[in-house]
Amino acid sequence: MASHQSIGSGSSSKSGKSSSMGQQVLCYHNQIAPLRTVKYDGPTKGKRFYGCSYWPEQRTCGFFKWVDEIDEVGDLQMLLQQKDSKIAELEQEMEELKQKVKRLKAKKEKLQDEVGEMGIATTETLFEMKENKTDKKLMLTLVFSWAFFTLVLLMK
Repeated sequence: MASHQSIGSGSSSKSGKSSSMGQQVLCYHNQIAPLRTVKYDGPTKGKRFYGCSYWPEQRTCGFFKWVDEIDEVGDLQMLLQQKDSKIAELEQEMEELKQKVKRLKAKKEKLQDEVGEMGIATTETLFEMKENKTDKKLMLTLVFSWAFFTLVLLMK
């Protein structure tokens, strides 16, 4: 890789886009890798390449790709971005589902409390109805016993 950098010159294009894909090429610093052309005499003179955005400075990351090699790298970078995007979407969806589960659990607890209260009210109502039936039976028994007593007295 270093040998390729030594034969390249400072002529650069600011576009940093792959001609076939229309996408940006990034170096390992995650910066746009400028498109450059080899200026020195030799078998690669005039050949175009993408290099580290900081080249020829000391802090170069060593990124170097010929233009005809970049489609594969660009495809991989695009695939990586798509995967990162999908992961972010899924994480957001997971967070929304967690919130929904939390709301549903709270609703379930509220409904369970309401069902418990309804059970208590139903039991109380049943007891009241049972008491009312007993009271009615006692009242009828009392009325019939008075009527019987009255009949017995009248027959004498």
